[in-house]
Amino acid sequence: MKSSLPATHLLKIYLLFALTVLFLLTLVRTVYGIWQLPKFEQVDTVLNTFGTGLRFDLSVIGTILLVPVVLFTLLAMMGFTRALSKGLIVVWLSIGLLYVLLSELITPYFMAEQGLRPDMASLSAISNPVQFLASLWSTHLIPAVIGIVLCVLIMIAFINRLELGRLLRFRINPVSGLLLMVVGGVLCVLAIWSGVDPKKPPLHPGDALISEDRMVNEIALNSPFKVAYSMVSSQLPGSAAAAAPQ
Repeated sequence: MKSSLPATHLLKIYLLFALTVLFLLTLVRTVYGIWQLPKFEQVDTVLNTFGTGLRFDLSVIGTILLVPVVLFTLLAMMGFTRALSKGLIVVWLSIGLLYVLLSELITPYFMAEQGLRPDMASLSAISNPVQFLASLWSTHLIPAVIGIVLCVLIMIAFINRLELGRLLRFRINPVSGLLLMVVGGVLCVLAIWSGVDPKKPPLHPGDALISEDRMVNEIALNSPFKVAYSMVSSQLPGSAAAAAPQ
């Protein structure tokens, strides 16, 4: 009978989350590119948009995965915290995926009305969220229903793929688990920073300034990053927040 599992057991879960989020964000960016097709006639524009977008997507993935890869993997290596680690991994990744889905679900409204992805400033400007959502529901009923159904189906499919009955039935082998923590943690930090030079500032919305067209810059971004970045920046008055793409 097995007394421990290799770290690849958790690595598969983390890769499942990473690939799911990367696919979703790339798909959404592609849809916006098709919507604004005349602005993407140049090959360089397409390459710059999706290349820059990949940096922002990986940053979101690295931010969400950093805690599970480092902390929850450590808990999974010990028998008495194995069950706790299992629950934390499932809840954390589910909330992370839900955040990505919901932030992208509300984006079409802001892109159509303001030509910008949402951030904390635009979200805070909504004085009555209930009335706002009710108005969106009544005026955009069919797209809203389709979007919600897709989000629910994606969440169900993701949780099913976690195979909860088989997840962490035994503790993770300490040697391979430690390797996953170190290597995975470093990769997450590099993804968040989007570079290997510590002298350069970390990734910020200003890095999406790849075109004179504001819509192209917004498409290069993703909403989970922009909302999270603006929220963190608003809580750090002592640091100068990078300007959003204009």
